[in-house]
Amino acid sequence: MEEDKLKALLNRYQLNNCSEEEKRWVETWYNHISRDSKPEISQKAMEADLQNIYNSLPPFKKRGLKTPLLRIAASVFFICSLATGIYLYQKQDFHHNRPAQLAADKFESTLSHSKSYLTLNNSTKITLDDAAIGIIAEHQGVKITKIKEGVIEFKNTDKGNENKAVPIHILSTARGSQYQIILSDGTKVWLNALSSFKFPSSFTGKSREVEITGEGYFEVAKHANQPFKVKTDQQLVEVLGTHFNINSYNDETVTETTLLEGSIKVIELKSKNSLLLKPGEQSIIEDHKIAKVSLVNALNVTHWKNGLFQFQNSNIQNVMRQLSRWYDVDIEFDGKIPDTKLWGEVHRNETAEKALEIISYFDLKYSIENKGQRKKIIISNN
Repeated sequence: MEEDKLKALLNRYQLNNCSEEEKRWVETWYNHISRDSKPEISQKAMEADLQNIYNSLPPFKKRGLKTPLLRIAASVFFICSLATGIYLYQKQDFHHNRPAQLAADKFESTLSHSKSYLTLNNSTKITLDDAAIGIIAEHQGVKITKIKEGVIEFKNTDKGNENKAVPIHILSTARGSQYQIILSDGTKVWLNALSSFKFPSSFTGKSREVEITGEGYFEVAKHANQPFKVKTDQQLVEVLGTHFNINSYNDETVTETTLLEGSIKVIELKSKNSLLLKPGEQSIIEDHKIAKVSLVNALNVTHWKNGLFQFQNSNIQNVMRQLSRWYDVDIEFDGKIPDTKLWGEVHRNETAEKALEIISYFDLKYSIENKGQRKKIIISNN
């Protein structure tokens, strides 16, 4: 956006005369800046205008740099200043199999050992990252092909007896690794780091059933007579054809299911309570209780599959867990964890050091310690 137009929008925001859509744009505008473009407004101008907005807020809303708006401003300045370190959403392929790197000058090891594995029902374990492009296995009537780096496809070549037992396989991603699989029905599944996906080589019977631990994004092929079901340790999701994201890591306090397209039914396994979600809605399960959160920006939830960390009003614990999974490093907080919320975006192909720089904009510091053969990151607000 040109400087004069941005200034006009910020002025409307300051006077509380902008629409809800414009308000959301001001508060998340940095999400839409192209990676390769540079803002046409100077940092000094942004600082001045955003400070004017801040000064116009009622006294009870002023909390220094801890207000959401100035956190966003800090993220904007941080993003604009790191030409090679911070990237914003872009429509381009992400190299899923590229190991996450730890900064060479402070972290001696990289994650070259982190791999994605396919374990067949006969216990054969295939290291997908080391496999060549092309057919990697033909197993019990199914052809398994690595169609490009980071993507495998299952195709059923046996059109015989559909009543015979169907082999069950497991796709697993390690820390710092993610992978995509195209199932035999055409459904596409992206797996985030440290996730496990259990699925049949082909789908027979009245439903298509899979299981996931960790995080996955699903684009389900529509088969009206064969609903698709995704099971986690706490819930069952039933769909026909739709796009949705499930976050069910064991170290997270809640299970989140976010719908982007279509409709889904989420059933909490213990209570059997259920919710129907529409696009833009999210369900949260905590302590066997299910609740609906409406008006979620679903695209923000799925940036991980495009190679981005995105933090929007994220608590410190959640950010620590995400970075720990990806960079395969222990992260601890020294002292009482504040209620600070973090904002910003970091490309996953960047170093851990670059990713951690974002916390300095929120009155936080970090140090690195050796812990045997591993590195430990200590975060503090001192």
